[in-house]
Amino acid sequence: MARNPKTFSRKQVEKEFAVIGLGRFGGSLARRLEALGHTVLGVDIDMARVQDLADEITSAVALDATVEDALQEVDIASFSTVVIGLGSEFEASALVTTYLKGLGIPRVICQAQTRRHRDILLRIGADQVVLSDEDSGERLADTLGAPNMVERVLLDADHSLIEFKVSGSLISQPVTALGRYDVAVLLIQRSDHLIPCPSADTRLQAGDTLFAVGQRARLLEVASLP
Repeated sequence: MARNPKTFSRKQVEKEFAVIGLGRFGGSLARRLEALGHTVLGVDIDMARVQDLADEITSAVALDATVEDALQEVDIASFSTVVIGLGSEFEASALVTTYLKGLGIPRVICQAQTRRHRDILLRIGADQVVLSDEDSGERLADTLGAPNMVERVLLDADHSLIEFKVSGSLISQPVTALGRYDVAVLLIQRSDHLIPCPSADTRLQAGDTLFAVGQRARLLEVASLP
């Protein structure tokens, strides 16, 4: 087992992520999460991959994730979100998913190569499955970095339709305040009713869920506001 020299805290917090599988998808995901300021544990059976990332993320460990005792050694159960980037190894992905959900980990995200594999992983407990030909590791990292955001539709390479909870800094502001981010609000879900195409003088309230369109980078910026 190999680790990098950085100190890794096992205390579970919202901004800690474990990534199992450090290939193209998992490696880019781990690097991006670390760059966004999160604590990242990277796991792979391939020592070369671990060494390649050792100086770029909080902790990198070489172990076989299909062995339950090995995962227990890195206290995998302390994480609220674990991403399994073993897309080309479906049986291993399924085995690790079942084990992690059995431990009670709240959010297990898997990479899959086919829609059939995605459907099976969802049936056995995965909370989210991304297809490697549709989602990149960096794109998933950006979404994980804005926990109140759900991407509904990827419109093109740069634009998306997203759903997110209004942040405290936006409460009481008119919906036009999002115009400075070049973001357009299409719909507000407020308590038990909907406000489609809200007027310019509509003020945002605590608990509002917004459905908005814009450049993905700007949407992430808005969804991450304090």
